[in-house]
Amino acid sequence: MGFNINNFLNAESKKEIKSDWKPIKVSARKLRPAPDKKNFYHAEDKEIKDLAESIELIGLQQYPVIRPVEGTDEYEVIAGHKRRLAILRLLDEGKAEYEMIPCRVETPDDIRNELILIFTNSTQRERTDYEKMREIERVRELLTEYQKTHELTGRRQNIIAEILGTNKTKVGTLDNINNNLIAPFVEEFAAGKISTSAANEIAGLEQDAQQALYETYKETGSLTAKDAKAVKEPQEPSETPQEPPKEEKAIENTPEPEKGQETAQDAPESGFMNEPETKVTYNAPAPDNTDRKSLIINGKINMHKEYNGMAVNYFMGAVIGSDLFGVEFWQGWKKCDSGNCASPRVLYLMDYAGTAATYTIQTDTTEKCKAVLTDTGLEVLREAAGQTAVIGYDELAELIDIMIYTKVIEIKTIESDMKYWAHWTAKELVSISNYLTESEIYVLQDLMMRCKERAGK
Repeated sequence: MGFNINNFLNAESKKEIKSDWKPIKVSARKLRPAPDKKNFYHAEDKEIKDLAESIELIGLQQYPVIRPVEGTDEYEVIAGHKRRLAILRLLDEGKAEYEMIPCRVETPDDIRNELILIFTNSTQRERTDYEKMREIERVRELLTEYQKTHELTGRRQNIIAEILGTNKTKVGTLDNINNNLIAPFVEEFAAGKISTSAANEIAGLEQDAQQALYETYKETGSLTAKDAKAVKEPQEPSETPQEPPKEEKAIENTPEPEKGQETAQDAPESGFMNEPETKVTYNAPAPDNTDRKSLIINGKINMHKEYNGMAVNYFMGAVIGSDLFGVEFWQGWKKCDSGNCASPRVLYLMDYAGTAATYTIQTDTTEKCKAVLTDTGLEVLREAAGQTAVIGYDELAELIDIMIYTKVIEIKTIESDMKYWAHWTAKELVSISNYLTESEIYVLQDLMMRCKERAGK
């Protein structure tokens, strides 16, 4: 029976659980990360912070897998890069008791170790499509090396898809991007600034066309799959082939057919008169004239408006549908609106830098998003789509003002009528005074006196 990579990896996973290996304690400062080619997964700072807090609370629940670095007393991490970063964070906070951590030492076996790392990450964590693309590239290299000493049956693309828990269509799409997308667009794809579908469409263009499109992208700051499709020249309409001119019949020296006889040329072709005429029509797609630049149209917010490729409603959702801004913020913003603010709107917004919140927005589906006020503006991450975009503070201030102008946001000040409530509270006290203790009456009278003072009585 031929080699089955899935069975191999599953067997290795079971082997790690059932074998009687014993952990050794190693200083976290002597653990070095794997080279970038082998460890291409990003680590969010919040994720590391949360993991550090978890380790501090319940201890290290899963041991890192490491291997010795030849000629040194250090070790290279095969699996457990985030755990290493979390421990180092605790050490930086002065918590020296976490320095020595239990680890499992693996024997050097590059192909197997790397496959274990990639397989583990593919089943235990969310990855971006760029990370999946890098996984596919590396797994293909590893399988090529493996095939030199082992039999490998089955289509390579199917095996890669099984290892990474995806499908061969996705593998083909990411292969196309990896093999054909020009470097500047690869950087944008890695940063999550262009979608996978857009990257795939761009990769289908010639390199000079991609470069020209990139120049346009730098000017506009946004690019969609539809934009990339529009660059491709539409297929020319097929023309109905013209019938070649018939040769003139030579009538000279041609004998007359006898009565009742027909020549082969005169005989009608079978079914000729009943054949339908074939016509080819090319329906060119209607041009996309959607206005994505104007913020307001006919007194309303243009929901097609985009900031760096992301629709305006995602930023509006961050403003009004999250916990980024509370009552205090809107009180201050109203002062800015009346000219009584100590600092301009942009500086007022920048005071809230570092604030983050999650929220949901209803599009075709319910999407989960994350909003962060950074040093440069409001950054929004669409988690499922893997798209990130930033709106600068100048534009954010303009958007908030327009939301107020179009009554998407209404800031109301509710004033209490102190005199009215003081009067009626006093009457209520008289009716229940018989049921109150002396100390309770004293407290309520004190509150009433303060209430009257505020009411101007």
